Amino acid sequence: MAEDAGRAVRAALAEQPSLATDLVEPPSPALLAGLVAPPLTAAQAAGLDLILEGFLLHHGRPRHLAPADPGRRVLAGDYCYAQGLVRVAAAGDLEVIEALADLVALSAALVADERREDLPALWRATAAAIAGEGGGELQVRVRAAKRALQAGDGAPMWAVVADLPPVPAIAEALR
Repeated sequence: MAEDAGRAVRAALAEQPSLATDLVEPPSPALLAGLVAPPLTAAQAAGLDLILEGFLLHHGRPRHLAPADPGRRVLAGDYCYAQGLVRVAAAGDLEVIEALADLVALSAALVADERREDLPALWRATAAAIAGEGGGELQVRVRAAKRALQAGDGAPMWAVVADLPPVPAIAEALR
């Protein structure tokens, strides 16, 4: 699944000729798609990895693109955010879109507040909530943990992910 999603991410980036020249070799596997498909289709799940790439282009070390110019990097990040949302929105699930909007906004706030250490827990918990892991109880816990995170307390979010299988590559990507 991660390999197929990684190809889908690269194909989406290669569709834009100005980005195709910035693709990184060797290709990186998708990190999040395997966590959310199902219920999202593989193509929709790859959208989540495009959103992650957009975030990394703006706030970290991107995995699929390496534009040299800072301006191109910002534009590439915007493109990834938009293309990712288009793919995920195809599922028609407004709760998923809301979760992703919260994810992007809260992630940017954590970076601005110099609290990057909480990013892996936020991204992993959001993927689990989208996938419906743990049923509605997990979604309630994630919402409460997001409120705590906004208030400056990352412990509830880390408590949520303590009950989930770890995904070390997400932590590495978000450093």
